[in-house]
Amino acid sequence: MIKDDKEYVAYYHVSTHRQGDSGLGLEAQHTYINYFYQGRNLIAEFTDVRSGKDIRNREQLQAALALCRKRGATLVVAKVDRLSRDTEQALWIYRELDERLESCDIPNLDKFTLTLFMAIADRERELTSIRTKVALVQKVKRSGEWRRGSAAFRSGEASRLGTKTVRQTALMNTNSRQAMAQIRHLLVEGYNITRIARQLNEDGFRAPRGGRYSAMQVKRLCERIAEVDTIPLEQADLKDS
Repeated sequence: MIKDDKEYVAYYHVSTHRQGDSGLGLEAQHTYINYFYQGRNLIAEFTDVRSGKDIRNREQLQAALALCRKRGATLVVAKVDRLSRDTEQALWIYRELDERLESCDIPNLDKFTLTLFMAIADRERELTSIRTKVALVQKVKRSGEWRRGSAAFRSGEASRLGTKTVRQTALMNTNSRQAMAQIRHLLVEGYNITRIARQLNEDGFRAPRGGRYSAMQVKRLCERIAEVDTIPLEQADLKDS
């Protein structure tokens, strides 16, 4: 059992009330602190149950810092990301407490190791965000659908991106259906694909990506029509001249 004369202040943090009520996150943090600081002079514990990137908005953290400054105590956390996910904020706390900061996941914490661990964690979050956005775009491209149930796509930015993509896809499908109806009519009238493309553009139709229809795009739509329609494809004039 380790004994020393220093005073310690423990700080715990979870982002949501659900985590706070259920003990998820908090229980693990308490386990870390109790294991590593058993027998030491732990004079107070503070817990924030709220989401907030700005440490100035965390009342319990500010109270813990104030007590540490007053008593010359050392602030301890189970994991450094419970203190802050921002490198500059973590370093500010480290300097504010004259280096009296310890974290169970970083033995012998100093300015270098704190900066290194925070920078690695920050970079990993950036890469995770990029991977999430790329996966979202690929998912929508493959299925044309957006499901909000997946935990990977619950961030506000991802939700806005998905909603925008779904609206664009729905609009594209609506335009395509209207264009296909017009193409059916023009095929019966004996138009070839070049004349159909010209007529669609004159009538104000827009291709799936918002541009003008080309003969090749009309041909693809004709092939789609032939898959479900009663007009045999061989009877349609698919020549582009």
